Amino acid sequence: MQHTDSPAAMQIAEQRGIYAFGQASDMASFGPTAQLTSIIDNWSPYYVERVGALLEDKWTSTDVWGGFNTGMVALAAYGAAVPDDVKAMAEEARVAISEGRLHPFTGPINKQDGSVWLKAGETADDGTLLGMDFYVEGIEGSLPSGN
Repeated sequence: MQHTDSPAAMQIAEQRGIYAFGQASDMASFGPTAQLTSIIDNWSPYYVERVGALLEDKWTSTDVWGGFNTGMVALAAYGAAVPDDVKAMAEEARVAISEGRLHPFTGPINKQDGSVWLKAGETADDGTLLGMDFYVEGIEGSLPSGN
């Protein structure tokens, strides 16, 4: 997995014969056998709306949480390596997220050190997500210290 607007991670995955998820755009051309799918950011409608608000002197600074339901986020086609049953489960989850029936940050979720972050059924709100300064259980590595 990556979170960078560069094809480099996908290209390396392709070279090494491993799987990867693209970020920000469909990166299948950089890793045709590596890419499982990509998150596609579609900022165009947002930019048009914000520029329109500016031109109408109605622009204000605000947090934006656009997702599947707004069209700001989409998934690229699933790669050939993704089994059909997994594609179906992923699509079911995407639809449920889009319809508000599933929140990806619903507990039980533990912090990386094993301590409870979200209890079973508890959901992180936007402010909590903005303030995350830790990794969740199962993620290897450490956050930069800023020093």
